[in-house]
Amino acid sequence: MSINEQDITPEAFQFLGEESMRSKKMLDGMIETLLLVLTFACYQSCYAARYEKPDHINEIVKNFLTQNIQVEPNDTLEVKVNEANVTINVPACAKDIIAGFPANANREQVSSVELSCNDTKPWHVIVPVDVQVYTKVLVTKRTIAAKEAIAEEDLDYSIASKNRLYNGFFTRKEDVLGNQTAYLITAGTILTKKNIQQPILVSRNQNITIFAKFNSIMVSMQGVAKTDGALNSVIKVYNPSSKRTLDAIVVGPNKAQIVT
Repeated sequence: MSINEQDITPEAFQFLGEESMRSKKMLDGMIETLLLVLTFACYQSCYAARYEKPDHINEIVKNFLTQNIQVEPNDTLEVKVNEANVTINVPACAKDIIAGFPANANREQVSSVELSCNDTKPWHVIVPVDVQVYTKVLVTKRTIAAKEAIAEEDLDYSIASKNRLYNGFFTRKEDVLGNQTAYLITAGTILTKKNIQQPILVSRNQNITIFAKFNSIMVSMQGVAKTDGALNSVIKVYNPSSKRTLDAIVVGPNKAQIVT
């Protein structure tokens, strides 16, 4: 059945016009969306071609530090690039990017790496980094009272960053056993030369044996210690015979040798 134009009512003409307009708007919207997608894809492609990728920058920095920072066999090196503090938008380099330490950098506390490109359009950038060297250290298993001797069952190992071990540390139990705490130490404390000490062999105001050597002759007498002292430490001793206060080296329990 054919439809003549005169058979179409005005309302039908209006409906067909509205449908045509809606179809056109939908088509325009689809074209606009497609253009945006293509533009974004082109932008990403062009951007990637013009600039170095952050992942590439990170890889260069980490490889350089891994090869140029020496660590002990049992240590672990961890490198983090502080991307939030640096603009990585550098032009793509046609040559190999050169990495190095900035001038006057502290090799013991590395905080940045300098990258350079010797292309036709040379550039260089300072990349901030966080470098941590982790090592195994001795810690206390329990809380130990002041002046208490340290036994093997009191010791354990933990992992710590060397960058934060300002007071030193111990890695071998034999370097700690037989020493005593300088003050109360809580469980989990890293042992250092500041919180442990050798046992006191001579106490202040204690009667001790003092002796002096003259060539092959040795003279001993009784004296009074004026200061505390551990093995091989220098103390002050009073000699009642000469009524003089002298320096002496602690050589054993209640024994010291006059420094001549």
